[in-house]
Parts: sequence; C-alpha cells; structure tokens
Amino acid sequence: MRSHWHVPTQNILTVLQSIALLNTTTKFQVSNDSIYAGLKQVKKLTGLQGRWQTLSKNPLVICDTGHNEAGIAEVIKNIAQTPFEKLHIVFGMVKDKDISKVLSMMPKNATYYFCKPDLERALDANELKNQAKAFKLYGKSYPSVVDAKVNAMNSAKENDLIFIGGSTFVVAEAI
Repeated sequence: MRSHWHVPTQNILTVLQSIALLNTTTKFQVSNDSIYAGLKQVKKLTGLQGRWQTLSKNPLVICDTGHNEAGIAEVIKNIAQTPFEKLHIVFGMVKDKDISKVLSMMPKNATYYFCKPDLERALDANELKNQAKAFKLYGKSYPSVVDAKVNAMNSAKENDLIFIGGSTFVVAEAI
C-alpha cells in the first residue's frame, strides 16, 4: 500500500525554476539542501492537503484534488499501483468545465458514487451520472459529498479502495 504523499513533477519543476531565477537575479540564495528539506516537508510546512492523501486504512480511502486531464492521469496511475479487491469512486465535478476528457479516462471497473459538492458551480450529481454512462461509468447519485462517502464506506469491504476526487471541492468536503 502506498502511504506517501508526493508533489507532481510539473509543480517541482516550477519551484526549482523559480528558485534558480531568484538565485541568479537577486541576493536571495536558496541552497540545494534547503530545497530538498522544503520539498520533503511541503505538507507539514504549508498545511497542503488532498494530494493522494490517505484518509482511512480499513477500507483504504484515498483522496486527490486532481481534476483536469493531467491530474486524473496521475490519479489513475496511482490507483493502478495500489492493491485492492474492489474499487469505489466518490466523484463530483464543477459544471463550467468540459468533463468528457476526464470521464473518458476514469476506470470502468469501479462502482461510482456521483455527488455534488456544496457550491453554485457544482455539476448536479444526476447530470454527472448521466454523462458518465456514455463512458461506461456506472453507479448511483447522491445529493452531497458526505452522503456519497458514507454510502461508499458502508459498501466497501476491508480490502477495497475508495477513491474520492474529481474536484478540489469534493476533496475539501470529504476531508
């Protein structure tokens, strides 16, 4: 089971480039040791949550704020590397984005718990469920993230994986 937290490579490259620019254009200097120490403790130093974060172990519940194609690709890679018997996905999205690419990437061998985070921009859970059917993603819709999470927890067995994501707002409500 993967229990570590990681920073996506693109984010690290942006940080390193920013530090290199600071080091060459200002009197401000950041050593390689400081960079390493900072990256190793990002979560502790910043309070950042929701990046492949383990919420529970029996069953294994993991959330991730990845919500675009690159983020979902990373999530799917991590799911593939995580042992489980059955996959449950608590999933919600916002309505002002094209979600078809993300839906096309999602695992088909999962039970979905479609939900609507509590904000005006949130996509209705029934609408999300209907759009997901076109990509062979099946499950039930729930009026809230909490309802979807509770139902997933009640349905999952000890060796199952519950993934929570699709939107930063979904993860925020699940944590």
